[in-house]
Amino acid sequence: MALREYTSLGPKLIILMVLAGLFIGACSVTPQPTPSATPHPRTPTLTPLPTSTPTPPPLGTDANPLVLGIVSETDDPQALAAAKDAIKSVQDLTGFVMVAKSYQSYVLLLSDMAFGKVEVAFLPPLTYLYAHQKGFAEVGMLTNHFGVYQYGIRYYANVASKYTIFYDPANDRGTTDAATALKQFNGAQPCWVDPQSPSGYLAPLGYLAQNGYKVKSGAFLESPVGVIRALYITGVCDFGATFATTGDARTSPAVTKDLTDVMNRVVVIWQSDPVIPNLNLSFHPSVKLDMRQDLMFGFKDLVKDQKGRSIISIANNYEIVDLKNIDESVYQPLEDLVRVTTFDLLPLVGR
Repeated sequence: MALREYTSLGPKLIILMVLAGLFIGACSVTPQPTPSATPHPRTPTLTPLPTSTPTPPPLGTDANPLVLGIVSETDDPQALAAAKDAIKSVQDLTGFVMVAKSYQSYVLLLSDMAFGKVEVAFLPPLTYLYAHQKGFAEVGMLTNHFGVYQYGIRYYANVASKYTIFYDPANDRGTTDAATALKQFNGAQPCWVDPQSPSGYLAPLGYLAQNGYKVKSGAFLESPVGVIRALYITGVCDFGATFATTGDARTSPAVTKDLTDVMNRVVVIWQSDPVIPNLNLSFHPSVKLDMRQDLMFGFKDLVKDQKGRSIISIANNYEIVDLKNIDESVYQPLEDLVRVTTFDLLPLVGR
């Protein structure tokens, strides 16, 4: 079963005004009085009394609770209820007061996170890269999904193409570097999944671009199954790319029900390392390190049994079997692939 990649199309107005940083400010200019020819009596100068700025209540208290943001496009009450159960478990263990808030898109969630109204959130990889670049998200933990914390990509082709295979099925890995394996695709016609897919377009195109290889305009077939079927029948594209590490698109029932010899006809040419992180647990920079460590301990404790794993999975509509602490270096390979393609991350929020 393939790892589900998140998608969300948010309002353009909110995207441009909030996430791009074009927050509306207002300034007023007070007209200066015109000097009068008639002198006025001197008015005593009044010195205002000093005022004190109220100190906000400590974060994680009743007066200033931590907010966990989740995304439920359908406003599923079960997701919000599960999120409340999850934070209750974390709150009971850490003592920090928490509340849960549901959003219909990652655009709306990031809008509040940018203003410091959300301190904790689970974010998909490209969404996290955008939020981190803008300075309002820092990663703490990574989720284990289908037994892995990160996944990679595969390049496929029809066996009749006679491309050289650089893939070891016994060890499920590529047998050479990207520069060597992908050179044979230079100038070829690709099949992609969709323009926002990390594993079906952005990362595979990034590997080609990193090594100076250019391909023709690709056909977007909307799903990994579509890519495999197109390669099977031939005539649509020379090669295609989908996810790896978490499954094999060729084994989908939508493929095998009528393409019974697909495993022999469509072959893996090369597979990358796992470079795309799963859903993560991120913190707003206002959450201090010691508080983060306590919260991560609380979430880690939550997933130690099946009940807790079920709760956090329902809250995110995403199967989570474990969590582990990570740092920013985990995202460097993916960030490099996105940068070389010069893609703007803003339209990719939600993926």
